[in-house]
Amino acid sequence: MSRVQYLFRSRNIIPDTIKYIVREDKRSVIYFMDNQKISTSIPMKEIMTMLPEKDFVSIQKGVIVAVKQILDISNSGVYTMTDGKIIQGRKRYLSEHKNRRAALALHVADAEGNFYPPMGLLEKCSLLDDLPLPYCVIELVFDKAGKGIDFIFRYCNKAMSTLTSFSSEAMIGHSFYEIFSNGDKKWLITYADVALNGGQHVIRDIGPDPEKSMNVYCYQPADGYCACVLVQE
Repeated sequence: MSRVQYLFRSRNIIPDTIKYIVREDKRSVIYFMDNQKISTSIPMKEIMTMLPEKDFVSIQKGVIVAVKQILDISNSGVYTMTDGKIIQGRKRYLSEHKNRRAALALHVADAEGNFYPPMGLLEKCSLLDDLPLPYCVIELVFDKAGKGIDFIFRYCNKAMSTLTSFSSEAMIGHSFYEIFSNGDKKWLITYADVALNGGQHVIRDIGPDPEKSMNVYCYQPADGYCACVLVQE
């Protein structure tokens, strides 16, 4: 058994849970979807042999990213990952990035074949900043075994901040459990179902105002995410 095989087996590393791998201080650092990381002296090229070729790409020397974690690729080869990390791809081969962008359908072409960047998920959400109804997007985060373990707020509009009395900065990037330590955990079952399986659900409960009921309309804006519109009645 090679040392890279031993690493993957002993640390129970599952490729589907990897976001990207970066060479830092002469070590390879593997970043996971649950925000954990593993640092190893094993070279990147050896780690690459353990990853499905179609699911991972090397975008520059010392950086390997999971294809499904790419949110956008700019004309200058800058990659935006789903966790918000910005990574510059190889500058000498911009056509490589443009071809990858087209292959991943991150951009759409007009009749003349010119590519224009569509709005990413979070960029689309910004259109709802001033929506008079509370709106948020939650991501289901997995551990290295592929088990859903947490729910992270990725977007909250102004009305959501008003309803919860938390600023968007205080919520975005933080766990549901951290923000609502006394929240009803049964909501999370619905969030997970929507994030994984799609469809639409309505949660009916008591809102912040005890005299008013709360309807939470849930749908899947992208795989692994649950968007919620909250309506008090």
